[in-house]
Amino acid sequence: MPQVADFIENNRGLIVQRYLEEARKLEPARGLTPEQVIDTLPEYLGTLAAISRQGHRGDASVTKKRLEETHIGIRLRSGYSQEEATGEYVLVGRLITSLWEHLPPHEQPSHTDKALLAEALQDAMGQVIVTFTGYSMEDRQREKRFLRRLETIASGLFEALETPVFLHERLEALVETVQQALNVEAAALLLLAPDGTRLVPTTYTGRWSGQAYAEPVDDPDSFVSQLSQSDEPLALPDATDPHARVAEGIRRSGLRSLLGLRMWPHGRLLGVLYIGVEETRIFEPQTKRYLETLVEYLSGIIDKALLLQRLRESNERLRASETLYRMAAEAISDVIWDWDLRTNAVSWSPGLQKLFGYGPKQLGETASSWYGNIHPEEREQVLHSIHEVIGGERTHWRGEYRFRHQNGSYIHVIDQGRVERGPDGKGVRMVGAMQDITERKRAGAALQESEDRLRVAAGAAELGTWDLRPVTGVMRMDDRAKRLFGVPPETEMTYERVLARIHPEDRDRIHVAVQRALAGENQGEYRAEYRTVAPGPRGERWIRSAGRAFFEGTRAVRFIGIFQDISERKRQEALARMQTEFEEQLIGIVSHDLRNPLNAITLSVAALMRNDDLNERQAKGVSRIQASAERATRMIRDLLDFTRARLGEGIPVRRAPCDFHLLTQQAVEEVRLAHPDRDVHLTASGPGQGAWDADRLAQVITNLVNNALAYSPLDSAVRVETHGEEDALLLRVHNAGAPIPPELMPRLFEPLTRGADKVTSASRSIGLGLYIVNHIVQAHGGRIDVRSSADEGTAFTVRLPRR
Repeated sequence: MPQVADFIENNRGLIVQRYLEEARKLEPARGLTPEQVIDTLPEYLGTLAAISRQGHRGDASVTKKRLEETHIGIRLRSGYSQEEATGEYVLVGRLITSLWEHLPPHEQPSHTDKALLAEALQDAMGQVIVTFTGYSMEDRQREKRFLRRLETIASGLFEALETPVFLHERLEALVETVQQALNVEAAALLLLAPDGTRLVPTTYTGRWSGQAYAEPVDDPDSFVSQLSQSDEPLALPDATDPHARVAEGIRRSGLRSLLGLRMWPHGRLLGVLYIGVEETRIFEPQTKRYLETLVEYLSGIIDKALLLQRLRESNERLRASETLYRMAAEAISDVIWDWDLRTNAVSWSPGLQKLFGYGPKQLGETASSWYGNIHPEEREQVLHSIHEVIGGERTHWRGEYRFRHQNGSYIHVIDQGRVERGPDGKGVRMVGAMQDITERKRAGAALQESEDRLRVAAGAAELGTWDLRPVTGVMRMDDRAKRLFGVPPETEMTYERVLARIHPEDRDRIHVAVQRALAGENQGEYRAEYRTVAPGPRGERWIRSAGRAFFEGTRAVRFIGIFQDISERKRQEALARMQTEFEEQLIGIVSHDLRNPLNAITLSVAALMRNDDLNERQAKGVSRIQASAERATRMIRDLLDFTRARLGEGIPVRRAPCDFHLLTQQAVEEVRLAHPDRDVHLTASGPGQGAWDADRLAQVITNLVNNALAYSPLDSAVRVETHGEEDALLLRVHNAGAPIPPELMPRLFEPLTRGADKVTSASRSIGLGLYIVNHIVQAHGGRIDVRSSADEGTAFTVRLPRR
């Protein structure tokens, strides 16, 4: 039975060509050269072939992992989406499996071999998920929780209360939330001074000691100044270094590694925020991306709060000043509106044109121009809510809806207003602000879409995910992973609880493997297969687990990976082993336990044949016994060869120099002696020298010639030809008998296959001859072909390399 490796190695060029044709159709690939599209595919196919032949032993898996990480990283930087990068590995699998889909089962790779290929490609797709998503779904849900917490803390800043809440009252809680979200020891916020030259320490949380001081924005050696100039998160690996320019309070606090980012709303510097940890840490990309999200969100809150605070102060000082109102309105990007509830007239700030594209007079000057541009699906609800506030006793209104841009598109906004009431309590005026939240909506949708993609990809691969924090022992598992271990979705998991669910016979082995990965062996890579024990009808399962540890210095800080249920594969492997053991026992009994009585019969017949007192009738009877014993001996020999070919390591051959022409002549002469009434023609040409196992090749020649005699008319000739080429010898055996039935051709070389039943029972075999012939030829590195038709007869052609 061929292996997956055979198909890959024999069709590597075809696979690469077809891959190029399909993969270059992807949008990100259109700007790539053919070499960039193909990338490391030829070498990757070589590792898949090596895994097919030797499993995950040796260097093949290490090389495969390296190639995957390199290729996936290139695809990520080239603009590929997660689906497109995953689709490349799906395409590789489809191209390989298409090589044998049209073939009969016996010419396809084994189930186990196919499973190895599928497992290797599933691992690759798992690596795509890890590389492209970065966060687990639990991390993303946790991120959303902290963003909602920031919004909740900040909500009071934007409500029109009788006693306003000022920014400084909430800053410490906001910064402390950022510290908790990133799970660090300290956080610091510095805001830009009004003169724009200094960054002023505003809020410190966590582990700080001593006072800090304002730092100039333009000091190139200062870490804080460097943050204010950087578009990306900036890390300081060792703040204790004497050359590092940091606040003295940082060193006294025992903080070592810092990570920070500037606050840059609307393209202008607002301040900087940085975090600190006690140990030396190389911050993970996930941490940097998370910091970017939190700082961007916090920047919007602070920026808006500062602007609204300034607006309040300005309104309190000069409420009657229209000039000051216009200046305040122009200072912020929100659209400020002023609605006279008595006349229904509405005035808009210049932000209307900035956000929605309408000129001062384009939108109209009445409230109908406002609600006429609200999205139809939301218009009724918005109008109901705002008039409920105007007609009631409340003073503050807030709504979220879509507002039509001048170009016809819709923008998501948050709209807030405050009602001013007359002496009779009726609303006379309402002032508010509309804020564009389209980008926030898009970010939320993208986050949800990313979570959905991760969930779908994990579901398609039937994978459960886990995330272990070695320091705390807390282990996060998705619902699919918990289901594999037989625990409810709401169960809080730890490493010890997972270990307790592993079969006692496997538990110590798995614990040792995990500890080795956490110690940094094999670059923190971990792979294992084990059984789990769980209550319920499923009971024992087989699980494949793979993961990788991440380190800060020499300490493992995170260990993530996947679970996969391989119970069905293990069951099939066990059934295959049982079948193999049964066949070995059966063949052993038939092949070995019959040999002793046959030897006794053969020796007794030989003794009788030497007796001169036998009459003709007795001699014929003894001859028939001798022929039957010899046929039984050949059957046993065939069974032993069958056992070696199918269940062992193949039929052994012992090469030695010989002349193939002479060997064929000797074998044909023996057949002629056994069939004196048949005509067997023999021709030879070309050089016949080579190195082969003469006894085994004589077995091949004898079997093919005997078959030709058995399946051809008595009055027809059998032709045997040998021809020497430069590097090989050809043997051709032809007979003029009836053609081999077409339905028999695909399985002609399978065991227990015989031709038509027109031959006599005395010459029939058990159907192992051609199977053994094929294995002997393959053991010599050769091949055998057959052609059969009613017009040309049947010809078997054997091609053998000389060495």
